[in-house]
Amino acid sequence: MAKMNLRVLLGLVLALGGCALEPEPAGSDDQPVSDIGAILDGAPEDLGRTIPFDSKADEVIPAQYDLMDIQSRVQSQGSRGTCTIFATVALMESLYLREGTLTMPDFSEQHLQWSVKTEVRAFQNTEGSNPQQNLQAISRFGIVEESAWPYQTSPWGTSNDPACTGDSRPVRCYTNGEPPAAATTAQRFKLPAGRWINPSPRSIQGHMLSTRTPVVASGDFFYQAWNHGTSRLVTNSEYSRNGYVLSPNQEDIEDSSGARRAGHGFLLVGWDDNLEVPKVDGMGQQILDAEGQPVMERGFFLFKNSWGTGRFGVNNPHGAGYGWIAYSYVEEYLTAYVAGVPEVMVPEQCNDTRDNDRDGQTDCDDSDCATDRACMDPADDYTNDTAMPIPDNNATGVTSVITIAEGGSISSLAVDVDIAHTYRGDLSVRLVRMEDGTSALLHDRAGGSEDNLVHTFTVADFNGTDAAGTYQLVVVDHARQDTGTLRSWSLDITRCTTDCEGTPTARTYEDEVGEQIPDSTPSGLVRELEITDGGTITEMSVTVDITHSFPADLTIRLAREGGREFVILTEDYSSEGGIHRTFDVPGFVGAEAAGTWRLTVVDVAAADVGTLESWSLDIGVR
Repeated sequence: MAKMNLRVLLGLVLALGGCALEPEPAGSDDQPVSDIGAILDGAPEDLGRTIPFDSKADEVIPAQYDLMDIQSRVQSQGSRGTCTIFATVALMESLYLREGTLTMPDFSEQHLQWSVKTEVRAFQNTEGSNPQQNLQAISRFGIVEESAWPYQTSPWGTSNDPACTGDSRPVRCYTNGEPPAAATTAQRFKLPAGRWINPSPRSIQGHMLSTRTPVVASGDFFYQAWNHGTSRLVTNSEYSRNGYVLSPNQEDIEDSSGARRAGHGFLLVGWDDNLEVPKVDGMGQQILDAEGQPVMERGFFLFKNSWGTGRFGVNNPHGAGYGWIAYSYVEEYLTAYVAGVPEVMVPEQCNDTRDNDRDGQTDCDDSDCATDRACMDPADDYTNDTAMPIPDNNATGVTSVITIAEGGSISSLAVDVDIAHTYRGDLSVRLVRMEDGTSALLHDRAGGSEDNLVHTFTVADFNGTDAAGTYQLVVVDHARQDTGTLRSWSLDITRCTTDCEGTPTARTYEDEVGEQIPDSTPSGLVRELEITDGGTITEMSVTVDITHSFPADLTIRLAREGGREFVILTEDYSSEGGIHRTFDVPGFVGAEAAGTWRLTVVDVAAADVGTLESWSLDIGVR
């Protein structure tokens, strides 16, 4: 007798007991399904079966394969019909893991649901959506991280909003309201535009193998095939625990049609050609062939579901929440949608104590902040944190000193003062530079009986003078009884890189190009402008003149050699025939103007082509 696959043997043991398993209690596993109309809206009429394969004819496809190394944790959509939202976010997190900058990506399903219905303005009368519109929201607008707007597992009802009842509900009932302040100000993350692919097993396998990225599958839901708690046919709890989803039998197709027709979406993350599971009929009985042998379903995709980890797939070898769905189910009843790996350029914010670009370096320790004004002058050199008691009712007061060795004309100066005192209306505070006697009164007995003086004072009196020198902070207590301590103080000095006199100068630098943008080429077209004029940038904009038959294919980036790079445009669907616009680029304010500036224009998709006619930089400096 030939050696039998262990999983096949397990399936036979389960199926050949002589009778069907008892049906699951109604509602015990009635996980949410979605609106099939929304899922199939805009999908290819033949579900994409005539789209060319995403694999070469001579490509060798392994029998088993998975992308488990780039999967985020399994999530739960709760009791809301948001399966394709979760499948799309799972794809996005996998693509970011594939790219590698974010080691633990966790994006907001809540925000994507809102963006699809509010920004894309699709499916405003249903909880459902589909991968195409979901990816359009992500590629055009981007979504925030989960921490900025956590997902709510229950839909809004009348307890949340009296209007959230009946068939005609406002959009906010399907989005669970509007984004909180944390989400409106948070950074948004994007993906390249998505596309349909052929849903045949070989096409999906070829795509996964060549790109090392997953595929979103969505379409018709069959209750018995999924061992769903609301199936009117006999279901199999063991199949549910293993996550087995077989092709539907005729009884299941009929039970899942008409008013009960629903949809579901999930993420395909691997496959197993050799996995076999016994087929069953509408009564849950093992189907036998003419010779009395069990009929087996052979060949399954591994998928990541969004029903949590408490029941479905708890015995799946890849972890709770994962399942196996038959090749034939996917090919006949589902669509397949994909997107590319993002180009992640998260700029480091140089004074927020966070590692924004996830490179292990924070703020001024990050080389990206080398030219940032907040990091030009190390704070340790300009702070005196030696605590000094302030003499009570003494005209001499207390004097604390900071000495600065580095020269350069001052363009701005701020003084941070931290004084503990029980009656700050007694105090006067003055900054004096000993070399020339320049003096500025910062605080003059204001504040009455309020405690403490912790404040940052902006001082213009020293602008245009040399920064090098000895600075004294003089604190005087002018009345009796209340006492205090100068705990610390510091100077924050910005220096001019050119003469501080006069107003900022505006300069324009142009590059006449007339060069074709390479089609569907990640490296794109790169053009450089060499700027020899010095000065600190006070404002900056870049103007581009591009002709292109489909501008949404384009991503435009601007960088200064040795510094940071910023995406100034990506997948703009609002333009037609080209891009002829000026973009403000505030990220370079405070940097040195002199250097090599690089514009990169990338056409991310095939077919449509275009030309970079010209581009220019407008820079204000001081």
